Amino acid sequence: GGRMLDVARRFFDLPFQERARYMSADIRAPVRYGTSFNQLNDGVLCWRDFLKLVCCDDLAAVVPSWPDAPTDLRYGTVR
Repeated sequence: GGRMLDVARRFFDLPFQERARYMSADIRAPVRYGTSFNQLNDGVLCWRDFLKLVCCDDLAAVVPSWPDAPTDLRYGTVR
């Protein structure tokens, strides 16, 4: 709930260079950051940034690939 939304908000508040480390064109990547905004093709200045984290497989195996900032993004996911 609220804690997830808070950490997600803080991820998107990070500097672009930090978020860009997770950009990938591979839709099957375990971590993928991107935007739906395309300045060349979109007729309106409206966009949606996204962060996809694989979490349905072996969670302990994928969490280390998740972003390391904010520092509590991974916290509490693997016991």
